[in-house]
Amino acid sequence: MADLIERIVIGYGSESGDARALALRLGEQPFLQPFAPQVLELNHLFQAEPRSGDLLLIVSSSFGDGEPPANAEQFIDQLQHYAGADGLRYAIFGLGDTAYPNFCGFTKTLDAALAERGAHSVINRVDADAAFEGFFSQWLAVLEKVLNGDEQAGRDLHLQVTAWSEDNAFAAPIIERRRLSAEAPCAWHIRLNIAGSGIHYRAGDTLYLQPENDADLLAAIGTWLGRSDAAEALRRRELRQISKTTLRELAKLSGSDELKALLKISQRKTLEAYLYGADLLDVLEDFCTPQSVTLDALLELLPGCLPRAYSIASRPDTEIVDLCVREVCYERRNRARKGVATGWLLGDNGAMRIFSRANPGFWLPKDERAPLLLIGTGTGIAPLIGLLREQAMESATTRETCLIFGEKRREGDFLYRGELEELEQQGTIGQLITAFSRDGAGKYYVQDAIADNAEHISAMLQRGAHVYLCGNKQHLEGAVENALTAVCGLAGQAEETLWQQLAQQGRLHLELY
Repeated sequence: MADLIERIVIGYGSESGDARALALRLGEQPFLQPFAPQVLELNHLFQAEPRSGDLLLIVSSSFGDGEPPANAEQFIDQLQHYAGADGLRYAIFGLGDTAYPNFCGFTKTLDAALAERGAHSVINRVDADAAFEGFFSQWLAVLEKVLNGDEQAGRDLHLQVTAWSEDNAFAAPIIERRRLSAEAPCAWHIRLNIAGSGIHYRAGDTLYLQPENDADLLAAIGTWLGRSDAAEALRRRELRQISKTTLRELAKLSGSDELKALLKISQRKTLEAYLYGADLLDVLEDFCTPQSVTLDALLELLPGCLPRAYSIASRPDTEIVDLCVREVCYERRNRARKGVATGWLLGDNGAMRIFSRANPGFWLPKDERAPLLLIGTGTGIAPLIGLLREQAMESATTRETCLIFGEKRREGDFLYRGELEELEQQGTIGQLITAFSRDGAGKYYVQDAIADNAEHISAMLQRGAHVYLCGNKQHLEGAVENALTAVCGLAGQAEETLWQQLAQQGRLHLELY
């Protein structure tokens, strides 16, 4: 094909700057230089007067819910009035946000408009999300093949992220459950099969689960209501995270003065204590009657089951996704309770409905020389082991990496012990530091491990280390911030806190729950 192409024109539509940066990188590719590529905003592209001997390469984002970026909003109208589109060849690399229903809407519209005007696509359109770097590298490789005469390579490339969402989740079979700790509540490694889903993710991203409610809870609510059809009707309604709006409606329906009093601002802490570990059946039994709150009323006021978010614990893979979860299983008021998501994952329930969202704030830094200080407790190891697995996959990377992991006991609670020790042996982890709080005479936490390794950690931070922290927000963030501040000798000395400095420099990455 290369001998038939006279020119290459690169057009971009960019709102945040990502598409523009990719277009400029595209224009600098060595294999394109014989064609003297021009790089223009899409609004100005027709100033180059593209014609049938040209190849038009478009890199564009979609603004909001499928709208064109400001510097591309005139392009489709200009295309409709342009006489030279027939016979033009093109390839589109689209960027979008899967949180919007009309994902990559502008570039999909653009693809259709060009085809309608007689232009011919030499590579299937790419629909990429925030994790676009891998797609872009693959697209460049195929583009080079196409220019060297391999037209089939363009027809064979299929890089389209599917915008699964809360209203359109992918049913992922559970293919592995492996217990990671010895004593309840146990931590579990869960593997889901996402083959054929079109889900593309990076380590650090978030997986949202949409489970159905526990069969025993549904049956008990059905018994309370006196309705045999209640279980099926309520299986995908939110029965655990009960909002104040729902409680207010229940108070109105039931006429319960006790519930109304509990909803007063002055009773906020009392209400929080009551709701901790409670579910809808508790509220119905305590404040309502089946005559005042019917199944039809519940169906009107209860929202759909809210998605549960979990950090992905695997490196990028189009076939599987891993999670590390802590089972939730307890007894309250003589009734056994299970976590909605973990109960489904650990039960015999079939596929789990899922969708993913990019979390760029927890990705590996672009600077491959930047050291990493990874700190996690318990199942907070999940995104950190994902990052380590991704780093191990990139064999050329030689980052200085230190992992500090905290749990109760070395024997029984050292999650992913074998894998972490192997990663240390092969050099992906430069130093593996552990803090097991119950192994000694006194409690020993990650902040104590930081203090005991002060010189090494301080030196890493001085060399520009990025800090990744994952675990319980209430118990972890303040303790780690104070410990790192102390080892850097900044306590009470700097105008800005260490945390503020790291955040402003883009070196602080938090995943706290």
